[in-house]
Amino acid sequence: MLSINKISSGYGKKQVLYDVSMEVKAGEVILLTGGNGSGKSTLLKCIYNLLPLWTGSIEFQEQNTSKNKPSDLIHNGIVYIPQKDFYFENLTVLENLQISGNMLSKQILKERITEVFELTGLEKFKKRKPFDLSGGERKILAFGMGLIHKPKLLLFDEPFAGVDAKNTTTLLRLFKETIIKPDNGVIIVEHKDDVKPLYTRKIKMHLGNIKRKLL
Repeated sequence: MLSINKISSGYGKKQVLYDVSMEVKAGEVILLTGGNGSGKSTLLKCIYNLLPLWTGSIEFQEQNTSKNKPSDLIHNGIVYIPQKDFYFENLTVLENLQISGNMLSKQILKERITEVFELTGLEKFKKRKPFDLSGGERKILAFGMGLIHKPKLLLFDEPFAGVDAKNTTTLLRLFKETIIKPDNGVIIVEHKDDVKPLYTRKIKMHLGNIKRKLL
């Protein structure tokens, strides 16, 4: 469903990705590992077109998406959840969910917020702001904001960072119940072992290149 073809990119004059190629098939959960600076988060940003490609191309469901805006990618079914700052600190949980789905019709958005509340248990926090939530609860909120769009391809940067055992269990359940399906794909950047029950394949990234390891 996703094909990355010899892409190179970086920040300013600093190159981080060098001719990276990989594929994600429907039903796969890919774990990206590697040391700091190896390009894991950079790769997610390139897929979501937050960073321009220097060379190469990216295709999603056989359509070239290299020039698409992130808002277009959401319509196509790609959702990216960064490690930090996915939510708005000055808005309540409910308002964060509403603004994340502001491109949807009012009726569909209302239905999906209700569904997210039922799945995540966030309704009891709907009047709170993210500052008043635990690290794990904020990650669940970020997941819920992505879930509003019913993604076909989810890009999630360190979903379990700063998450306690109870909320880790909730996040694992949410992944399994909502995202991990035969027609979907997932790419996760994560250092913690909590992700082991989820992924089907691991790709280890290195400075200057990328190597694959099938498990």
